[in-house]
Amino acid sequence: MRRITFVLAAVVLLGAACNRDKEAARARGVIGRAMPDALSFPGSSIVSYSASDDAAQIELTTAAPVQVVAKWYRETLPLNGWEVQSDAEDRSGALVIYAQKSKRPLWLTLRANVGGPGTTYTLMGGIIEPDSTQRSGSSMSSNRIQRR
Repeated sequence: MRRITFVLAAVVLLGAACNRDKEAARARGVIGRAMPDALSFPGSSIVSYSASDDAAQIELTTAAPVQVVAKWYRETLPLNGWEVQSDAEDRSGALVIYAQKSKRPLWLTLRANVGGPGTTYTLMGGIIEPDSTQRSGSSMSSNRIQRR
């Protein structure tokens, strides 16, 4: 009886590990679609990541102070085609930068580490699908011409 219990427990644990691996692969795929060209501050380490069907978030940490990381993003985002829409401190004291590239959103939230030097920050992006209800001007024009 103990052997069967052990085997069943092993099967359950292996199944859970497979599901975690599948979920991690799915999340990485969404991150790749939501933030294909988002940049991380040099020398950063990933703390965690998560994703839904249409958005993704990566939490990172670095030994650099918040103002150094913020300055780097303020300079680097525009150089890589991102248009910074807002750059302000929120009520909690975190620095929040919002940028867009080809209508794709990117939120960057920077906080000083508690109890030690450095910065923990999140990058969050969304997947923007082309609006299937819009037609290009040329197809609308050709439809109008055909009706005449």
